[in-house]
Amino acid sequence: MKRFRYIRFTLAAAGMALLALGGCTSRAAKSGSAAEQDSVLQQTAFATDNIAFCEQKDSMLKCSVVVDYPSGDDSLSVGVRRYVAGELVRMYLPAMQEENGEAPVYKGSMADGKALVDFYGNMNNVYLKAQYAELKVLGIAGLSYDLSIRKTYETDRYLTYETSCYVFLGGAHGSAVCYPVNIVKATGKVLAATIDTLKQKALQPILRRGVKEYISKAENRKIKDSDLQNMLFVEHGIIPLPATVPVLTPKGLRFVYQQYEIGPYALGMVEFTVPYADVKSCLTQEAAELALE
Repeated sequence: MKRFRYIRFTLAAAGMALLALGGCTSRAAKSGSAAEQDSVLQQTAFATDNIAFCEQKDSMLKCSVVVDYPSGDDSLSVGVRRYVAGELVRMYLPAMQEENGEAPVYKGSMADGKALVDFYGNMNNVYLKAQYAELKVLGIAGLSYDLSIRKTYETDRYLTYETSCYVFLGGAHGSAVCYPVNIVKATGKVLAATIDTLKQKALQPILRRGVKEYISKAENRKIKDSDLQNMLFVEHGIIPLPATVPVLTPKGLRFVYQQYEIGPYALGMVEFTVPYADVKSCLTQEAAELALE
């Protein structure tokens, strides 16, 4: 039986890469009074159209794609369109399972967001139907693919977009991913780095505290530092930086680890937000300029 599984990504490997699930949304840092902030955003609000593809056959098959697609024609809109198209390619079902390696290429106009979303929605739906034809003899209750690529926050300097996807292709449970990113308004590009990777050792106390707080809240019990070694998939007790670049939020830097990245499925997607005061010295120059005054 074919199974969906977590694959580690980086922005470089995915090209333009980089929840709706579990409230996986974030907001970005702002300064000044609330009135000033609102005034700025009214003047600089990034316009998008909500585009959806959804095909559902009874309760057995569901294929859904929802995208906030740029409606402008400026350089920022062009950059975000490229990001969205890259995410649709990355989240193509066969490619996620490492079967075909490459997703089909959309050759229409990038200005036509509906055509783009329908193209990949239909391709994923075809794959889902083929999978069901093979698996229904096993009594599978139903298969589903739910993808969203949404704008969740905006400042005068950057946008926050989040890609989330839940897939169930049979088995004991489905699989989910959540990839939030910051897109720099001045360039239309995804912010490639927020943390100086050479500071990983210095970040260990902060990462361990964040993971402990997440697990303690999830399990409603206090987790001690000594518990982590048995609970996590880490070598020599060192918690790595997440494959997904931490994103800027109003409360600090948000870290998101995918399923299985540092722990078992039952642990879920470990995530926590660290105040800027705690990570200021570890931010890249570009991230600091975007997040802090």
